[in-house]
Amino acid sequence: GAFFGYLAAAPEDGVEKALERLDTATCNYTSGQRLAYACVGFLALQVGNFFLISKSLIAAANPFSKMKWDIDFAAWDKALHFGVYPHKFIIPFVNSLHLGHTLDRAYVFWFAVMTFVGGYNLFGDKQVHRRLRYLWGYVLSWVLLGSIMATAFSSVGPIFFNGFFPEEGGPYDMIVLNLREMQQQSATFADMARRLLLRWARSDTLFDPNAISAMPSMHIAIAWLVVLYAREFNRWLFAAALAFCATIFLGSIYFGFHYAIDAYASVIGVSIIWWVTGKCLDCRYPRDLRLQEDAA
Repeated sequence: GAFFGYLAAAPEDGVEKALERLDTATCNYTSGQRLAYACVGFLALQVGNFFLISKSLIAAANPFSKMKWDIDFAAWDKALHFGVYPHKFIIPFVNSLHLGHTLDRAYVFWFAVMTFVGGYNLFGDKQVHRRLRYLWGYVLSWVLLGSIMATAFSSVGPIFFNGFFPEEGGPYDMIVLNLREMQQQSATFADMARRLLLRWARSDTLFDPNAISAMPSMHIAIAWLVVLYAREFNRWLFAAALAFCATIFLGSIYFGFHYAIDAYASVIGVSIIWWVTGKCLDCRYPRDLRLQEDAA
């Protein structure tokens, strides 16, 4: 596309001149610091793909039914919210505004936001400290929270609670019934994800494309990381990112993929990672340092 664009932009110069301009423009992206940061960053961002496969080992390493963290998380969730499960006031609130299907789309849109922000970080952000801080935050969030912490606190989440712990009396029946009613009105991504995750969890395949894992919430972890990253730019991006993160939080409770404390743990964990990486990077990279190609 860029090639034909340069040819069409200045036909009077001929093909040779157009190719020279194209070569000059692409040098900024194929040499020097920009390419080095982009290559290393691209490899680092693939940790998310590794996580999707490696998390399928959680059930084998720490079986849900054996660890029974869900029972504790459900109790803590209720205790922290003044004796009421969060979904019992979030579901009526969302339904009263008819926002259920909007949350469903927003929850899937999270993948697009993560991809866009990662792409901008690699190819658009010119501030070295800020781009490295997000990159390290992204990698460490997946490794420390999404892999190590998720394995240590293996849990299935509210939407699967009744199936894995039927003896507990079904405290999350309301979520299941609400999702079924939504599905009858219109197909939802949430119900499709629920059925796929449950099928993969019950299959004999050791490595699946994804697997059940509630604590902590990586949806919230990455959304909160985007909030902290956006704050480094301006207050408008910060406000937009904060609103999106709040939407993802509501969706995670509304659809029952996570306990509220999964989100709280993610916010605390990512905030600590962001603070530590910032301090470490301060020792070597000034906040105003820019890529060499852009400083010239």
